[in-house]
Amino acid sequence: MCAAVMRILVALVIIAKVSCDYGWPSGTYGLPEPVTGCPAFRDTHWKRGYTYHNTEDESPSNKRSTNYHFAGNFSQHGIQQRFCIKDDVPGASDTWPDGKYCIYKKGSCPEGLNSGFIKWDDEHQSLDPANKRFGITPDGDYTKRHTTLEYCCSTRGNVNKPISLPNTKPFYMIAYGSPQCQKVAGTRNSMEFIKFDDNDRGSENTFGGAHPYGPSEDLFNTKIYYCYYEPGEESTDDLGTGKKVLVKDGHKASSGLGVAIGCGVAGAIVGTASIAFATKRILASRGKTGLGSMSMDAVPDMP
Repeated sequence: MCAAVMRILVALVIIAKVSCDYGWPSGTYGLPEPVTGCPAFRDTHWKRGYTYHNTEDESPSNKRSTNYHFAGNFSQHGIQQRFCIKDDVPGASDTWPDGKYCIYKKGSCPEGLNSGFIKWDDEHQSLDPANKRFGITPDGDYTKRHTTLEYCCSTRGNVNKPISLPNTKPFYMIAYGSPQCQKVAGTRNSMEFIKFDDNDRGSENTFGGAHPYGPSEDLFNTKIYYCYYEPGEESTDDLGTGKKVLVKDGHKASSGLGVAIGCGVAGAIVGTASIAFATKRILASRGKTGLGSMSMDAVPDMP
């Protein structure tokens, strides 16, 4: 226990030296909105919007994963997708890191990312509320019977090699190539999915280019796998105090709490509250086998 507390104190000192010279990459693009809201960081501010899918009326079977952190409404009548859209070009870097993941397309895809699309054949009847689009949304085609969303995907890189992105607040990306999440330094992740029960009569679902993983599993309904990230570490050695994470290419990236504290209030954190919190995390971790577990079971819809 004494050694663990010493590691806490060392980590608290490191926080004061955390570098804040990173952020969301430049370009225009979008992310799914989590229930905690869009992941604002430094000078990046997101605009919001949503699309509502009117899903199958007869014996509907919309499904979602047990882990579910989306802001949009979900029911057997329809599913709402909410978006965080960055529509101003400036950013912390010119390119997104290599990996395997997708984001929403808004304008031209950022350098190094490839474009693709998914088309939903939504319910054609009007027993339930019709399709709706509101606010700022990704590039695509939005009609009363169909919804097409366009994506930008990173198709190269190692999904298990952590990449550096802002990690002070929860955020989503979308899985590419397999139901596996790209690792992001300073975060723990969980795999989630949404399955849309699309129109049953002569389905016109289609997809092409570089697109998120999932639609090929069911050609008559649309299933998409999402990756939810929250500040923390997958390792049980994480003390919750902002220690630096060694990325496999030899560079270091700070965990979410470390950046959040180090960028503003590093001098005020060394106190009994921080130590008590971290100590509680240590004790709790003894009963755990690991973090970032995947729960992919479907659950019933919400009212």
